Amino acid sequence: MKEKEIKESFLKGKTRSDYELLMPAGDMEKAKYAIAFGADAIYCGIPMFTLRGKSSMSLSDVAKIIPYAHKRGVKVYLAVNIFPHSFKYEQFMIDMKKMVEMKPDAFIMADPGLIDLTLENFPEAEVHLSVQANNVNWMSVKFWQKMGVTRVVLARELTLKEVEIIHEKVPKMELEFFIHGSNCMAYSGRC
Repeated sequence: MKEKEIKESFLKGKTRSDYELLMPAGDMEKAKYAIAFGADAIYCGIPMFTLRGKSSMSLSDVAKIIPYAHKRGVKVYLAVNIFPHSFKYEQFMIDMKKMVEMKPDAFIMADPGLIDLTLENFPEAEVHLSVQANNVNWMSVKFWQKMGVTRVVLARELTLKEVEIIHEKVPKMELEFFIHGSNCMAYSGRC
């Protein structure tokens, strides 16, 4: 099948409500711009637990942007996608409790240990698996579904045909993928 045919079969019968435009929100100003220019959802993180580096917000910024976005019908996902050393555990649990209380729509996570801790201690939290987890096959997606993850952000290196296969094999899992390719010569950001 050619790329155009795959795209047409993949999109067949889908409407705009079947898709979500997710945009980064590195600070309050960028978050407000993303919301104003049509994002269905935004993602952001706090410095100690996000791989977004300098593009992160304070906990107080996150506490402000969530109601701002929700009032405008926009979802907020918090990127908590680090692979931490053990010494970060206590602070993670303290900050995660605060973040859960802010009621974001989901947490974007990569580390299996933190995902397990989150789902065990905060069962109301929805977890999306980060692109950092390098999901390139349907077997991994199925595994994460069993663990309680509700959406998998697929590796950027996948072709549209590979995404279609994953969707066919694990149809009840929400899939997310970047509309642009990898930004570096490695698996999904691990430069």
